[in-house]
Amino acid sequence: MIYDFVGATGIVIVLLAFWLVLIRGYFGFSYYKPIRSLLDQYKKKQEERSLVTEQKSVEDEKHRHTQNLIKKIDWRRKKEEDFIEQKDELSDVSLEAIEEENEQESDPKEEELAKQSFEAIAIDNDDSSKKEIPKEPEAQSVNLNSDESVEGDMEVGEIVEETEVDLDKVQERQAPKKAYQLPSADILANPVNIQGGMSRDELVDRANFLQQSLETFGVMGKVVNVSPGPVITLFEVEPAEGVRVNKFVALSDDLARVMEASRVRVIAPIPGKSSVGIEIPNRNPDMVYFKSVINSEKFASSKSKLTLALGKTTSGEIATLDLTQMPHLLIAGTTGSGKSVCINTILASMLYQATPDEVKFVIIDPKKVEMAVYRELADYHLLKIEDINEPIVTTPENAVLALRAVEKEMGRRYDILADAVVRNISEYNSKMIEKSENVMPFIVVLIDELADLMMLNAKEVEAPIARLAQLARAVGIHLVVATQRPSVDVITGVIKANFPSRIAFQVATKIDSRVIIDTSGAEKLIGRGDLLYLGHGSSELSRLHNAFLSLEEIEALMGHIATQPKAEDLVIASPRETMGAGGLVTGDDIGYDELFNEAVKLVVIHQQGSISLIQRRLKVGYSRAARLIDEMEQAGIVGAFTGSKAREVLVDEAFLETLE
Repeated sequence: MIYDFVGATGIVIVLLAFWLVLIRGYFGFSYYKPIRSLLDQYKKKQEERSLVTEQKSVEDEKHRHTQNLIKKIDWRRKKEEDFIEQKDELSDVSLEAIEEENEQESDPKEEELAKQSFEAIAIDNDDSSKKEIPKEPEAQSVNLNSDESVEGDMEVGEIVEETEVDLDKVQERQAPKKAYQLPSADILANPVNIQGGMSRDELVDRANFLQQSLETFGVMGKVVNVSPGPVITLFEVEPAEGVRVNKFVALSDDLARVMEASRVRVIAPIPGKSSVGIEIPNRNPDMVYFKSVINSEKFASSKSKLTLALGKTTSGEIATLDLTQMPHLLIAGTTGSGKSVCINTILASMLYQATPDEVKFVIIDPKKVEMAVYRELADYHLLKIEDINEPIVTTPENAVLALRAVEKEMGRRYDILADAVVRNISEYNSKMIEKSENVMPFIVVLIDELADLMMLNAKEVEAPIARLAQLARAVGIHLVVATQRPSVDVITGVIKANFPSRIAFQVATKIDSRVIIDTSGAEKLIGRGDLLYLGHGSSELSRLHNAFLSLEEIEALMGHIATQPKAEDLVIASPRETMGAGGLVTGDDIGYDELFNEAVKLVVIHQQGSISLIQRRLKVGYSRAARLIDEMEQAGIVGAFTGSKAREVLVDEAFLETLE
């Protein structure tokens, strides 16, 4: 049947197929294996060829990168050698000129004129030193024993009214400094005189009502003094015998309700007195204007170029601070508390006191809009930094770079002061003035929002801030750091320990207040410039009212500065410039490890940018090894971070010749 259907040939083919199937099944033989092996060999050869090509391209890229770095180092060496030669030539020429001048005899008439001018200057200095600065008026108090409605003794003070002076008529401001004229007070808005203060009878009535309210809550005391101010009024209460001061603190919210005030702050007790202070906001508070503060005798007679016209005290006295004595300032407060206005008053105060040759600013504004108005200072007071192409630093990367650059400038200034055999910038500038040479300007680093920087890269931000806060005072570098989120992850223990001078505006909770000023009280402030100041070396708080400076006044101030002659550019080196003539790292590079060159040799020889490799071979900790790898990345030796893998090495062993 099958034979008839397929024939003899078909029978043979069917039997052969069955036989092959039996052979394959019994011996495990695969007919496709030879073909697969040939395909695998072909793929393997293709992969080997591509791997060789890739390795060759990587080696070529490393070689090109190494040659570029070597050329850059050679160019810098040549540049430094040329600079040294030019310096030697100039010094030789100057010595010859000095010798020629010494050989020539001076004209007797010129000597006589110089002697007369010197005597005239000495007489002027004696006259100016004899001038007396009028003292500030003290708060006046009136005894109200005759008033039948008041039980016991009570004194009612008056708001202190400072004597205003014309800031433009101060002799030091009239003298032009390199053709740069300091701003006039006339560009500021005139204070609006509103009689919002309470009369003597109203103060007595409020004192009686406060005393009755305390008795209602079961706390016996007697109001002995009332000190009115532009924004708040301080009532001093003498507790009765056996009454604890903690009871007054517990009644702060209840007193705010009965006195119809937004917040009431209790000082229990007042430092140096046996009475308890109760600060109650005025129903019609007065505005503290910036113009009235800078026109005061206290601000006009200040000698420091970093005098801050902060505002007024609770009694109405002018409050000024000297940034050189702080020497750094930490500011914190919630949105709308007056923190940004305080920063504006700080900057404006220094602009009214110093020329661009005397003070330079480094402004870091992560929010990009708060400090944008100060871009007009780009050719005047703003310090220029290499590798940063924006006048106001806004990006986190540039912020870290700016802090490192200022840290490097601090090291350079210390070398200059050491060569001049002086201890601080004041002594150095005094010597420069005697020699008629340029003075060293102060540098004020202002960070508007620290929380944004700490959120992105806390370690890179905290380290330079801490180092500057510890060492930068003597060389004239000061920090002003502000934040609206006063939490422990932003104001860390390291930062807090190096900022003894702090300003606390209104905050939300007692915990936030303790983070800033180590005690509660800032949560009881009324906002709009109401602040507590903790001074350097003091544990006592001072309540102040910050002066108001509008945006229109700031723009007018910028407009005046824009009309002045541009100052000479002062550019500080970038911390990225890490390659010097003697090797990879120069001695001026503050922040670079002494084991850096050894770590570079280790990484290049093994072609492995691994932190664990540096830890094992150099016997250092993880933090130091990680910092060495980061420095290599900045120098262009290793690539960027790529997870848990070791970093790619971008140079070959030819680069090691530059380290010899």
